[in-house]
Amino acid sequence: MEGVNVSTHPEIPGEPTHTSTALLEKATATIQGFGPVNKIHQHLCAFHFYGHDMTRQVEAHHFCAHQNEEFRQCLIYDRPDDDGRLIGVEYIVSEDLFLTLPDDEKKMWHSHEFEVKGGVLFMPGVPGPIQRQDLEKVAKTYGKVIHFWQVDRGDSLPLGIPQIMMALTRDGQLYDNLAQGIHRTSCFIVFHCNMFRQS
Repeated sequence: MEGVNVSTHPEIPGEPTHTSTALLEKATATIQGFGPVNKIHQHLCAFHFYGHDMTRQVEAHHFCAHQNEEFRQCLIYDRPDDDGRLIGVEYIVSEDLFLTLPDDEKKMWHSHEFEVKGGVLFMPGVPGPIQRQDLEKVAKTYGKVIHFWQVDRGDSLPLGIPQIMMALTRDGQLYDNLAQGIHRTSCFIVFHCNMFRQS
């Protein structure tokens, strides 16, 4: 499937960071604690589409922390390097917790089963056997994703109403240009897909 929309990395307006600001950041970083951020232990890459418009798809790099065995929370960036834009958040719950949600709420969540088994949710750079241990758990979870920054439109700042996002649920939905882009940037390999489909 070809896509008209390609996830972009818009230039942010404003002056470059001043030396004085960089020095101040270094000083505060040595004094302050960053408890919630320090809990981040995992990088997942996946693709999201807008809940109201499946033709708009974006690459999403999740940096996740476990709160407990049944709940994790992730910061989502448009790319994995230090210039990445924080574009959203995802809450991930076990199937048991998902089943406790009201029916109207469940509509805003998506299963991760196809993403994992289809090879479109993966852990960049992590060897297959190690990925498999955690992704077998992820496949049985549900996520609620909210994006604040519509980078696929080329917005240079986060504009408009936050958007509920959804995930791929079958073969052929992911735009070829996004799949090829991730091939180049994050070592995406078909092995991930085959590894789960054979089980």
